[in-house]
Amino acid sequence: MKRFALAAAFVLTACGAGDGGPAEVTVTAEYVALYPEEAQRLDLGSLDYRGGLVLSSDDDRFGGFSAIEVSEDGTRLLAISDSGYWMTASLAYEAGGLSGLTDVRMADMLGMAGEVLEGDHEDAEGLADLGEGHYAVSFERDHRVLAYDIGADWAGIENALPSPLPGPPGIERLRNNAGIEGMAPGPNGSIWMAVEDPIIDGRPHTVWQIHTGGGIDLSYNLAAERGFGLTAIAVQEDGTLIIVERFYSQAIGNRIRVVRVTPQAIENARAAGSVIQPDLLAEFTPDITVDNIEGAALATVDGERRLFLISDDNYNPSQRTLLLSFAIPG
Repeated sequence: MKRFALAAAFVLTACGAGDGGPAEVTVTAEYVALYPEEAQRLDLGSLDYRGGLVLSSDDDRFGGFSAIEVSEDGTRLLAISDSGYWMTASLAYEAGGLSGLTDVRMADMLGMAGEVLEGDHEDAEGLADLGEGHYAVSFERDHRVLAYDIGADWAGIENALPSPLPGPPGIERLRNNAGIEGMAPGPNGSIWMAVEDPIIDGRPHTVWQIHTGGGIDLSYNLAAERGFGLTAIAVQEDGTLIIVERFYSQAIGNRIRVVRVTPQAIENARAAGSVIQPDLLAEFTPDITVDNIEGAALATVDGERRLFLISDDNYNPSQRTLLLSFAIPG
């Protein structure tokens, strides 16, 4: 369909650039086709493309986005970076498809004493909406989970101080660059948490259901394709998990799998003590528009359930920050 064939770039006027303090950020957002050689093609497995953007900025802080949330109506974006920054923005649509973003703002993430996070303490990787403006953030290298109250309008990113949350057992023994990447709100005040790679190479992924206010913590084994790491979890209203798995090799490039796990599959696996077998929704191969996708979120746009994905460019000029959106089956 031609409605998504937008050639223009959206340049956002703003102030401040890389000075470390809270500031608006100038970002360029350029439409990108899902299939570089077939610009009109919109299907990807069970997903349907609803527009995507290549995001770029001259601000040194911009990039490295490892997790996102999108407001339920699809109009606002919240992101965290693995260099310890918050980002908020408004999302724009044209003919129902994602077309741009405005009002981009970034701020330092703070520690419990109000200090700016730096070095091994700044590597934010997972994000979960706990409700009423509270968000859980997971960090690797210095492995921990913190809760931030940034408000329902996210205005609190500039000064929010965190409080500690429980993590999975053995969190302090996780490998340096292999911490909790996937997080999402779970039932009864719990949080789904998962590390990127299987605890034991070649075995299933471990996914924990950690209770923050009391209750029995649970762990599950999730079948994983060899070489794929778990980088993001989003949860649908009925408790279904949408999980992003990433593969990369220099010889092949990036491959991404988007899989689904229903509450019934989780319950069946718990009752039987078996491994959860997810349903494959879509797979990105190197010939498709793809990069190092690490963040996922769900929202409703024009009455349609949408999946949003963001890539972490690792602050590497050879990589891109992609923000992609898809209609997702109910």
